[in-house]
Amino acid sequence: MGSFPHKVRGARFECRGSPAMRSLFGNLLHRFHMDRRGAIAMIFAVAIAPIMLLIGVAVDFAQVSKAQAAAQAALDSAALVAARSGVTDPVQLKALAAKYLQANTSTNVTKSLDIQTFTFDATTGEVSIKGGGTVQTSFLVLAGYSSLSFVVNSSALREVSGAVELALVLDNTWSMSETAGSGQTKIQALKTAATNLVNTLMRDSRADVKIALVPFADYVNVGVANRNMSWLSVPADYSTTTPRTCTTQTTRTTCEPRTCVRGTPKTCTSVTDGVTSTYDCTPNICTPATQVCTTTTVAPYEVCSGGSTTNYKWYGCVGSRTSANLWRSDASPSVPYPGFLATSQNCLNPILTLTSNKASLLTAINNLVINVGSYKPATYIPGGLIWGVNTLSPTEPFAEGRAYDPANRRPRKALVLMTDGANTLRMDQSTGRHVAFNGSATNQQSQLGQSNADTAAICTYAKSQGIEVFTIAFAVTDTTAKTMLQNCASSAANYFDATSSSALIAAFDNIAIVLNQLRLSR
Repeated sequence: MGSFPHKVRGARFECRGSPAMRSLFGNLLHRFHMDRRGAIAMIFAVAIAPIMLLIGVAVDFAQVSKAQAAAQAALDSAALVAARSGVTDPVQLKALAAKYLQANTSTNVTKSLDIQTFTFDATTGEVSIKGGGTVQTSFLVLAGYSSLSFVVNSSALREVSGAVELALVLDNTWSMSETAGSGQTKIQALKTAATNLVNTLMRDSRADVKIALVPFADYVNVGVANRNMSWLSVPADYSTTTPRTCTTQTTRTTCEPRTCVRGTPKTCTSVTDGVTSTYDCTPNICTPATQVCTTTTVAPYEVCSGGSTTNYKWYGCVGSRTSANLWRSDASPSVPYPGFLATSQNCLNPILTLTSNKASLLTAINNLVINVGSYKPATYIPGGLIWGVNTLSPTEPFAEGRAYDPANRRPRKALVLMTDGANTLRMDQSTGRHVAFNGSATNQQSQLGQSNADTAAICTYAKSQGIEVFTIAFAVTDTTAKTMLQNCASSAANYFDATSSSALIAAFDNIAIVLNQLRLSR
């Protein structure tokens, strides 16, 4: 009996016997093979339905995953936009985030994305958003699920990153007594704006932020406690007393009384630091017009005069260094600044050097004044600017500042200059005092040009040391002054033309945003 081989689906079967037997066996085996292929078809037919359903489920879940990823990106962006805005009202913030989502979500994938919860932590400045959406299914609808939902969460936080040293060089001259909209005086608006900036930058007590406050007017006040520092040259206080003299008189003059009444009302004007003031200058009309006086001889009597004492003291006011262009930089710290004595205070609030003490800064800002008694100060911008640089400098007069980094990274140094007007004073290079323009109109224009040039030179020096300069023109109408301030700023984006109190506050808010770093916190 022979044998023959036969393969069935990869298995090898072998049969031995007569040809008849082999033929019979072969037929049986072929029938078995055909029956088996039919069974497999039936099995496949039964199995294909759940296989296709699984594939459909995978497709639907892939769509959900895609929608969730797109929604997460959109929600992250909305949280960042809200945090970046500087708005502090939660209702406005939520509306801002919702508007952004509406404008930046896909119409076919995340069109159903909605804000479910929105919170704003005013203490930390953190914006947190929870959103939800649905995706229409293609295959799971066969199992009774027409849509699948998803949830996404995002939080954004604006905080200071790295070390920041900031000098606030703020104009508190007499012109800041004017109003600039909203029923506020300019100085009131400045206090609000500066307070907001400090609160924003120092929101996190762990952040490495130091801020200096440099009020300026005619002069800068460096604080009387610094009188004996090596970087100052202040003469000793002194007093002068005029001699008392007495003379004997033997005559007395008496005059006939007159009747005086106010004449036609008249108003006169005067200008101080660009502010026009009015006063009553109505003359008196007396009858008779010429007074008749008579001198008579009397018993001798004594008339004395003089004997008064005038005190000269130092109130913290300093002028400019006059040699080798030192009024334009912080170079040569061994060359002292001149301190000036006076019979009354002619500089305002003292400098507050770099500090991380938030309470001290807020108190100093709140205490800013624009005059002392009858002293109504004018404007000398270079004096404020150079002391802003001095507060950031690593060398004397103040050495709280860390070393300069031209790349402005370690630490980030910044200076904010806010003024509401043009220079109205010049430096007297023989004394370092800041005095009024004088002489002809041509000479006065030349003196103004020199003060503006000194302002520009200090700005250039600050920027060369890696100090980022921001400038704010507050209700300034002088185009030359505005151009000077714009050129002083580190970039066009660092210059703010604030025409009102609300615009001033917005400018400070924007500066705070720039100095902060935005990040997703969750």
